[in-house]
Amino acid sequence: MASKKPTPGIIPCYDRQRRTCIQVERTDTHVKYIPLDVNEGLQVLTAAANEFDQWYEPMVNYPAEKACQLFLNYSQTIGATKEALGYLGQIVNVSKQEADMATTNKTAATEKAAATKTAAKKVAPAKPAAKSAAKTAPVKTAKPAAKPAAKTGEKKTSAAQMFQDLIMQGKLTDDQIFEKVQAQFGLDEKKRGYTKWYRNYLKKQGMNPPEAK
Repeated sequence: MASKKPTPGIIPCYDRQRRTCIQVERTDTHVKYIPLDVNEGLQVLTAAANEFDQWYEPMVNYPAEKACQLFLNYSQTIGATKEALGYLGQIVNVSKQEADMATTNKTAATEKAAATKTAAKKVAPAKPAAKSAAKTAPVKTAKPAAKPAAKTGEKKTSAAQMFQDLIMQGKLTDDQIFEKVQAQFGLDEKKRGYTKWYRNYLKKQGMNPPEAK
């Protein structure tokens, strides 16, 4: 292919990671450039001039013609927009066949990227379902069955035990002790003497209960 005279605004550049681009237009404030992106294909991007200069620097002694031909060759595989091909065409000849191949591949790459994003969105709703399953899982546990055990524990205190506990505390008279136990367990008045009986019982067990008030 016959080459054309290089355009002053078209300059091959590279960043710190040696990734290349071609600057195609520049003003005092903005730069248009074509990065070599194998995923997105060749397309024209715009950046603020100061930002572009932070990212890229010119490739010294690297001919613009060589860079544009290299990018055109890549476009046959990764695709390119018509705008990008228009800038490359300022330096090297771009045949109709090459242009058609590049734009066709760019369209296919764009559709593939869109399909990938759509598929990702369709998969995303499955996550809340997993959370719902996690939330409902505790319902299947045997926690409610533990309640009867708690009730059983509350009944461990018998009338006999309550008599002995109150006697050992030494805060109430025998009548007051009996009345508390009676209220708790519904004892008959005939069992009022139980307080005295349990006091003697504790003495025999060597517990040394306080004397009756």
